[in-house]
Amino acid sequence: MSKGPLRFKNAVLFVGILLIGLNLRPSISAMSALAERMSEDGLSRESIGTMTTIPLILFGVVGLWAGWFGRLMGFARALGLGLLLIGLGSLLRSVPGGADLIWRISGSVLIGAGIALGNVLLPSLVKSRFPNHVGLMTSFYATAMNLGAALGIAVAVPMATSFSGGWRVSLALIGVFAFFAFMIWIPQMLSSSAVRKKEHPLAGVLVLARKKRAWQVAIFMGLQSIIFYSTVAWLPTLLQSQGMQEIEAAGWVVTMQLIGCGASLFIPTLAGKSKSQSGWVVICSSMTVLGLTGILMHGGMLQIISIIVLGLGLNAGFGMVLLVIALRSDTAETAASLSSLAQASGYLLSSPGPWLIGLISTTAGGWSLAFSVIIFCAILATYVGYLSGREGELSATGSSTN
Repeated sequence: MSKGPLRFKNAVLFVGILLIGLNLRPSISAMSALAERMSEDGLSRESIGTMTTIPLILFGVVGLWAGWFGRLMGFARALGLGLLLIGLGSLLRSVPGGADLIWRISGSVLIGAGIALGNVLLPSLVKSRFPNHVGLMTSFYATAMNLGAALGIAVAVPMATSFSGGWRVSLALIGVFAFFAFMIWIPQMLSSSAVRKKEHPLAGVLVLARKKRAWQVAIFMGLQSIIFYSTVAWLPTLLQSQGMQEIEAAGWVVTMQLIGCGASLFIPTLAGKSKSQSGWVVICSSMTVLGLTGILMHGGMLQIISIIVLGLGLNAGFGMVLLVIALRSDTAETAASLSSLAQASGYLLSSPGPWLIGLISTTAGGWSLAFSVIIFCAILATYVGYLSGREGELSATGSSTN
């Protein structure tokens, strides 16, 4: 193939990867901006937290099998299916009426399954299609994921205000973006997938499960997930409890995410050039700890600076998890298996996070204790992330260099 068509093909693939990344967070992050509005509509904090927790559980359950499913039908086709599930789930979750609880749960399950496919298979696809640019491509799609989270928060309240259906219509419209991304992704699904040998669906996962480094990556993933999703879910509500209005609180969280996009774009790119990513992980986690601590002190300019610092640490930290999964793997197949193990166990560990943080805040009558738990998780992530980021590669075939 000549350079012209090849460059165009790679450009379409690149755009498709970014669009998938953009759609992996809005259906979750939009919930945080609408939480207070949903509460006023009669939903409890625990119910709202459950709508975030269910997808996290599915991230773990489906994530365990996503690597095998991607190898079975092809990474590109599985990612396309994920987009369809996100779109359909967003619509079902917003159906009103007497059976709305059933629709909310069903929609949340589909959203979780769709995002799980994207979470697990994007690192594998990047490792396969861009083996010499893993750090750069990870930075791009991690930034797209963070930008998607910001957009979900930014558009949720305006859409809920603009339409008579309120928060239900706002959540449903999030699914439209997923359907649009699917249309752009269709060309990638038409190419034939590589022929792979028949083996046990979890063969690679079982091999990696015997290796300590793989579990370090998994725990790192879990802690980062607890920190990210619990913070995004409840930070707007915390800021409102400190005196901010709904729009202002959502605006600052969006600002946090947008500023964080810069960090997630550049830090994994730079870290990808190093043999060890441990130092970068420590920097990101430390910024998260400092940011969360400063927000709890809620003192004027300190609070604003802390939100910015938190955005830098939180978003770059999540990008570092994805980078570590790719760089600790010797092949795309190993990346799929390590991603399955790390994201399945990690998300199952983190799934109670948003619900638990909401429960702690209700029981304690405030947010200080609840966010102190998140800070503790960030401290643990600093240590486990340091171990995960050390030089070496894992192999799903048995050998590894540590």
